[in-house]
Amino acid sequence: MTNPVIRIAAAAAFCLAAFTAAAADWPAKQVRVIVPYAAGSTPDTIARVIFDRVQKNTGQTMVIENKPGAAGMIGAELVAKSAPDGSTLLIAPAGPLVTNTLLYSKMAYDPFKDLAPVALVAETPSVLVTSNAVAARNAPELLQAMADPKNRMAYGSPGNGTLGHLSMAYLVSKSGGDVPNAAFGGSPQIVTALIANDVQVAALPPLAVAPMVRSGKIKAIGIVGPHRSPALPDVPTLKEQGIDFEPVGWFGLAASGKTPPEVLEAIHAAVAAALKDPALARSYAVQGLEVVDLGPKDFGAYMQKDLAQWKPVIERNHIRLD
Repeated sequence: MTNPVIRIAAAAAFCLAAFTAAAADWPAKQVRVIVPYAAGSTPDTIARVIFDRVQKNTGQTMVIENKPGAAGMIGAELVAKSAPDGSTLLIAPAGPLVTNTLLYSKMAYDPFKDLAPVALVAETPSVLVTSNAVAARNAPELLQAMADPKNRMAYGSPGNGTLGHLSMAYLVSKSGGDVPNAAFGGSPQIVTALIANDVQVAALPPLAVAPMVRSGKIKAIGIVGPHRSPALPDVPTLKEQGIDFEPVGWFGLAASGKTPPEVLEAIHAAVAAALKDPALARSYAVQGLEVVDLGPKDFGAYMQKDLAQWKPVIERNHIRLD
């Protein structure tokens, strides 16, 4: 008679082997990639560029679905409540994955419990820019100018809680001045306001400001990020100017929170292969994006670091979106 302990152990080993094989075979069926913003948005473009290649490499259908609304939380909730098998994925910026937890008192999902990090796939720095009416030539001089109430300055942002808003809120706090936020519909409107000197300063994507900087219609003071931007290679980073502040805009991929680690690693492997395509890098560059690749564990740590970076800024400035 067979020992029941041996039977159980053998069954467990068989199940584990079968599951590992299944995980390695991802994707076993059609995959939905949820973009929690409208078609044509940056996350949408990233999703299509990456998963077009994943589809070609794996032979499995990848369907991009746009589910905009509620600052990206409608689409994120859908993924959080999906089956934990890697067949429904989310590609999003920091808001639905990290900072919304600091900006909203209630959320229908917890991104750190109900979603599982898969990969960091793109980053983009910001450019600290001013109107030509601002006399400051560098970041320390700009902070000094913001501290002087005689200057009556305001900064433009694409809306409360955005990277442009949070970055400027940090810099205003560092200056010790009282510079209010003027929210606009997007970067083009802010650039127009800078040219007219309706607002005096902003932190915006390189793609949005580089042409106006080159033509002399606005001034670039510094790059907000860990290194200089290829779009404006002569503009030094804030850190080069003595200000240790280098956040970036970023985009990441997540799955349902209970998705097994083996499946997450298999998805990351497929995405990492797509990110190595030189044509993808060229497509990114057109969008002002830089290719990055962090897997599940490292991306999870990256998200926690981002949370720690913005928590004191949001709390100090009492920034809420509800």
